[in-house]
Amino acid sequence: MPGTARFLEDDVRLARLRQSHHDWILNLFKGTFDESYHKRLQRIGHAHVRIGLAAHYVYAAMNFIRERLRLIIDDEVDSELQANALRAVNKILDLNLDVIARTYHEEELRRVFLTSKLDDAVIRFAHRFTFGLNMTLVIGLLGLSLGAVVMIVIDVVSVFSGQFEKGLIGALGSLLVLWLVIELLEAEIDRLRGGAFKLHLFVGVGLVALIREELISSISHKDITVQALYIGGILVLGFISWLLSRSEGKNKVRPR
Repeated sequence: MPGTARFLEDDVRLARLRQSHHDWILNLFKGTFDESYHKRLQRIGHAHVRIGLAAHYVYAAMNFIRERLRLIIDDEVDSELQANALRAVNKILDLNLDVIARTYHEEELRRVFLTSKLDDAVIRFAHRFTFGLNMTLVIGLLGLSLGAVVMIVIDVVSVFSGQFEKGLIGALGSLLVLWLVIELLEAEIDRLRGGAFKLHLFVGVGLVALIREELISSISHKDITVQALYIGGILVLGFISWLLSRSEGKNKVRPR
């Protein structure tokens, strides 16, 4: 069997295994089932887990030994004693199998639980770390919204200080930035509450930036080529944002 043959390829290991089996089968019939005997059986179970031997091989091997001992009893024991001898052998083998198998499964469970605890700890840390990053993002968006308000105030002051055209265009651009920051903030809060991720808003960041640059370039009399590039970028990003908004709208579940 390939599952066990790999443990029997080394002659030294095979000889040591034969000796271990020889000692175990002799101790099986000595009747000294004390704490020392119990610990030897536990070591057998631990050894099976350590080498990676599947549990079903243990049950199959014990069944083979049980059948072999039955044949020996049939040949070597008087007929009137065979029934009692067979019952005794079955009880001894069941006790051995119980201790070995229980130790085997306890060792496997211990390893699984350790891995499970580590996984849970990593997941809990990642969850808390992600929550902290989300809170940082919300705080950052709040700071940006306050900054946009300050920009609007500065632009309004410029309007009343005589720089009407520059102040008005700047105020329009700042309002666009403020509107976008508010949208991002609301989308992030909605996502933290379990809402869907809105990709079109991040396209909107680039769109608002280009619109603001176009407004500023219109009063700074930049080259027509630069303004054409801005307008082309606005059209492309606007079309992409429209497609994303339409796709997200179709995927949104409507309340009944």
